[in-house]
Amino acid sequence: MSVIQEEQKIPVKEARQIVKDLMVPNAFIYWVDFLFHIILGWYSFYFCSKADFFSPIGWVFYFVAIFSFYRAAIFIHEITHLRKDTFYLFRVVWNFLCGFPLMIPSFLYQGVHNDHHNIKLYGTRGDGEYFPFVNEGRNKIILFISASFFVPVFFFVRFVFLTPLSYCNKNLRSLVLEKFSSFSIDLNYQRTRSSLNTVAMWQAQEIATCLYGLIFISLLLKGVFSYKILGLWFIIFGAVFFMNALRTLAAHCYRYSGDEVRDISEQLFDSVNIPNSFLGVLWAPVGLRFHATHHLIPEMPYHNLGKTHQRLLEQFSKKNLYSKTNSNGLISTLVRLWRESGN
Repeated sequence: MSVIQEEQKIPVKEARQIVKDLMVPNAFIYWVDFLFHIILGWYSFYFCSKADFFSPIGWVFYFVAIFSFYRAAIFIHEITHLRKDTFYLFRVVWNFLCGFPLMIPSFLYQGVHNDHHNIKLYGTRGDGEYFPFVNEGRNKIILFISASFFVPVFFFVRFVFLTPLSYCNKNLRSLVLEKFSSFSIDLNYQRTRSSLNTVAMWQAQEIATCLYGLIFISLLLKGVFSYKILGLWFIIFGAVFFMNALRTLAAHCYRYSGDEVRDISEQLFDSVNIPNSFLGVLWAPVGLRFHATHHLIPEMPYHNLGKTHQRLLEQFSKKNLYSKTNSNGLISTLVRLWRESGN
C-alpha cells in the first residue's frame, strides 16, 4: 500500500460533516431534469430526421439532440449511486425512455462503477473505468477518442445480434458477459458474474434492450422507419459518446498503474474538478465537472455538488489542499494529460 505524508491526508469525516445536510437527493429535481431533456432529445431527433441534410435548422436540431440525449444518458451515473431501495420508478422509466432505446441499459454501469470507487480497486486492473494513459502514451488516448464514435455500433451489435446468439452458445455467452457487458475504458477488463449479479434484473434489462433493437429493425424492414433514422441514430449517439470520451479523459489524471492500493486521499488528488468552465454544464452534465468532489463524497446528489464544492473551499480545514484538485477548463486539462503522456 502506498504511503502519503500525514499533511497530505484528507479528513473525509470532516468533509462529510460539513455537507451532511446536502446529502438527500431531491426526487423532483431528478424527474424534471431527466424528463425535460429526454423529451427534448427525442423531439429534436424527430425534427432532425425530417429536416433536409445540412440545412441550418437541421444542424440546430442535431446539436440540441446531442446535448439533450447526453444529459439524459448521464443519469445512469446517478442511478448507480442512489440507494438500492430508492427511486425504483425513476430507474424503470430511465431505462424505458433512455437506456433501452440507446442500447445502454443501466446494468452496463452498475457494479462496474461501484468498483471504480472501491478503495481496494481504484486505479488497478480490477477498475474497468481507469486506464494508465500517462504510462501507456498518446497513442492510447487517440485510440480511445477515435473508438468512442463507434460505441453505438458496438452496443447495437451486442444487444441485437450477440444477445440471442449467446444464449445458444456457452463460449459466446461467456465472452459477451465478460467483455461486452460493461462501460469500461480498459480493453483488458473482464466483468465477473458476481458483478452482474449485484444488479437486480440485469437479464431482464438485457432482453428488453434486445427486443427494442429487434422491433426497430423490423420497422425499418417494413418501411415504417427510413434508413435515415438508423444513420441519424448512429451519428447522434456517436457524438454523444465522443463528448463523454473527452469528459472521461478530463475526469482523472490517470497517473497510476499496477495493482497498488490507493487511499481516498490519493484517489482524490488523481481526480479533477473543473468548477468554472462556462460550457461545463454541456460537456460534463449532471454535476460531473465536480468529479474530485464526487470521489470524496460519492453519494452526494448531483444537484448539490456545486454547493458542496463551495462549502469545502470555505470551511474545510484542508481547503488549500482540496483546491489543488481544481483545473481551469476542459482544454487545459486535456492538454495536461497529453503533455504528461508524452514524457
